[in-house]
Amino acid sequence: MGQKASKAAKPKSDSLTRGQRRKEPGLPHQAISRSEETREHGGDADVRHNVLDNAEPTNIAPSLDNEDEEGVGTCKATDVDLHHDQEPYDMALLALDQGRDTEGLDGGRECYNDGEVVAFSETENTVTQITNPSQVSGQGNKVINIGPHSTVNITSFHGTSDEPNTGPNIDSPPEDFPLAQCQDSLKSYFKTRLSNLHPLAWNETFTMKIEDIFTTVDLVTRTRQGGNIERRALPSTVDALTARPDCPQPRRILIEGNAGIGKTTEVSKLAFDWAEGRSTVLEKYDLVFPIALRKVDESQSLTEFIFDQLLPEDVPFQESDLETYLKGNDRVLIILDGFDEWARHDGHDVTKLLTGKVLRDCCLLVTTRPSHAPQLQSLMCPDTQVEITGFSQDNIRTYVHRFFTGDEAKAAALVSKMDSSLIPTGILATPIMLLLTCMMWEEKQDLVFGGRIFPLYDELVSFTIRRHCVRNNIVSDQGIPWNIRDALLCAGALAFNGLLESNLVYSKEDVVKYCSADSLQELVLLGILHRQESPSRLNPSDQFSFSHKTMQEYFAGLHFAKRLQNQTTQLNTYLKTARCVRDLENMVIFACAKLGPEADVILAHLVKIYQEEVEQFSDSFSVWLSKKEPFSLYSECRVTGNEEEFLSPSELDFFRYQVYMEIALLCFYESGCLSLVDSIFLAKGVILFSNVGPRVYNALEHVLNRLQPPSLRSIKSLWLVNTMQCFVSPVIGYLKMMNLSELNLRRACLGGHDPDTGPCARLAQQLPYLTSLRKLVLSFNNLLCSDLLVLLPSLKMLVELEELYLSGNNLAGCGKEISELPCSLRNLRVLKVYRCELKTEGVVQIATTVVQFCPKIELFDWKGNRTGPDGDSKVPDVLRGLKSYRREF
Repeated sequence: MGQKASKAAKPKSDSLTRGQRRKEPGLPHQAISRSEETREHGGDADVRHNVLDNAEPTNIAPSLDNEDEEGVGTCKATDVDLHHDQEPYDMALLALDQGRDTEGLDGGRECYNDGEVVAFSETENTVTQITNPSQVSGQGNKVINIGPHSTVNITSFHGTSDEPNTGPNIDSPPEDFPLAQCQDSLKSYFKTRLSNLHPLAWNETFTMKIEDIFTTVDLVTRTRQGGNIERRALPSTVDALTARPDCPQPRRILIEGNAGIGKTTEVSKLAFDWAEGRSTVLEKYDLVFPIALRKVDESQSLTEFIFDQLLPEDVPFQESDLETYLKGNDRVLIILDGFDEWARHDGHDVTKLLTGKVLRDCCLLVTTRPSHAPQLQSLMCPDTQVEITGFSQDNIRTYVHRFFTGDEAKAAALVSKMDSSLIPTGILATPIMLLLTCMMWEEKQDLVFGGRIFPLYDELVSFTIRRHCVRNNIVSDQGIPWNIRDALLCAGALAFNGLLESNLVYSKEDVVKYCSADSLQELVLLGILHRQESPSRLNPSDQFSFSHKTMQEYFAGLHFAKRLQNQTTQLNTYLKTARCVRDLENMVIFACAKLGPEADVILAHLVKIYQEEVEQFSDSFSVWLSKKEPFSLYSECRVTGNEEEFLSPSELDFFRYQVYMEIALLCFYESGCLSLVDSIFLAKGVILFSNVGPRVYNALEHVLNRLQPPSLRSIKSLWLVNTMQCFVSPVIGYLKMMNLSELNLRRACLGGHDPDTGPCARLAQQLPYLTSLRKLVLSFNNLLCSDLLVLLPSLKMLVELEELYLSGNNLAGCGKEISELPCSLRNLRVLKVYRCELKTEGVVQIATTVVQFCPKIELFDWKGNRTGPDGDSKVPDVLRGLKSYRREF
């Protein structure tokens, strides 16, 4: 169908944001799937919106091209006049000659084909398409009756019997859309605008080529199965678009990640790779549209904001042409970047796209911060979820070496400094933080890196001020120039009030409440505030945000600390409950760090809240955790704050207990003020952390290092469980100073490391000192036989041990070695070797020594091994003589 004919056939459709198309009486919309052949060659017919009561006749007809069947011509400019009464009728074809073949089609349609007339007949709720390639009455015309008072006049037929014809394909993209020109425009834009990154908001001249500096961030797929989430590393975002057993054709992908973690960079890389043809996966998409949602105006339709952000004004097509092309097209990838930065409107095209009300066939990829992930999940029902976790430790080292290409000595020196301090904290997982650290090192190699976050942010702000002053020839004999000092105070007030209102993006009206025009200009020039200029031609406006959310929290912490120095009663206003502390946790931590020795005013308040709200859950927390492990949900709930959706009321109490203990530990650590640490962590002699990251373990190691020996000896129970990597190594070195009766290292990733220097070797050095130890849990640690051999001599020395848990490790072939333990551990009441890949012979060996040397044994859990029916009979026979024995299934 030619473009002019198409436009003459029907008026320009309403934009998607203007409302749904009108539904005709008796003709509700029913989409017809299009074949790959039709998509490739065109062939589009739509008479749905032309059978209107009391409507004027319209000119629309099918374009039947490239059909393989002989004797069918091509209809070039066909007029179809439909006259219909008010009452709907079945649009059944009545004027078909006898003897025609009938073929069944998908969706209950029938195809009548006798070589002369091809007709597709359906009832009133779908579509009728008719064409006649043969010579007809009149001057190439034929009239066919399709119902009472309804006729189709086929006129001006051009073609020969040799020309092919396609069947109907209602929703396929029009053949006449200038796809090549659209692709050229997008690719040119991506190659020009996305090839160079501008990571520093305050310095637009600083760029990095995306292919040179980009190091793939770690991603994990998450699939809910019951209450668990399975995580699987992916090389890149593109891999989320590939088929997998549980999702043969991913079409709705949700990508989440914290602010500054690399979501927009991933999107830019994806679009750039498509433009350069660097990915075979992306070749299946004819068009890719990456949209920044923060730039989408409330009144813009989908095609309007595509034109607004991505296409030049002189493209040879209009918004309506693109809209028509997108419908029913599965070779289009639409990327919506920054759902958390978009103000949701229920009737907006973005909402319709997310909910699948429009463009269901297009592939949709959406990015968001974790705080908005639950809302986005409910809207789009993703078939694929990907989490960007940031740079891994290996990625960090690779990034540094790439940044200092040509200066290997400088790169190696920085990596050496970071390995002993910053890398274990997890701070540098955020790309912008790593970049700024590299830039600071480039300028000043005598930087002292510790494990605390606050000094790093202090240095980053000082660095940006120095750069700004040098660049603008500003000289000051009194440190920070007064105008910049005033601007920083304004930034603190703006950040503080923004956090109280959960505001990350500010309008200019919001900013001027706290900042003068001069201060605002200084903050933008410094790069502390980022001005986001809307490209919308409809409603141009400026918005402002801090360069990173943690930078906002840093300035809010400075402001809060200053307020507390003048009026400590504000603690009861802003930190009234444990939940308030959690909502403002980073601000509170930064405030403690700023106050230093004076942080006791905050820490005493945290102790008070602990005693009033939190302490009551400490006794039952370990009991609950041993029975129920929301292992995979904790990290997600920790970030999003949506634990109410997953956890029961009792579980919520324990979850909040854990979160509060994390925040309190970081406050003590960052402030360096430990005079009150005993009041929270040593009051009951129990330290318990589950599912926490390297920053918490780094803080715990430093706090333990500062405690006096009597305080360390008061620790009776230590639980460090459920980590994604082995973060516990630094803490292991303090075990011998504790008077532990219980040590639980379940799922601490102890196995598979260097047998001489790894965590198992460190643990083996400490265990002989734990003479009071009664319970040791080493389950699900990926322990191998080589790891067990490292631990075995030390385990034999724990002669007072009553419970030993080794389940869930790959100890195949270690039955003999494990059977040596009961000879030394004669007080054992519980021994678990469940799911250890042991064979019948090995389990029998262990059972035999248990019977011989452990008369107090109550539970020997050996199920889940490779024993088979043979073991099911042999092992119970060995254990039958134990009166106290009970077997757990």
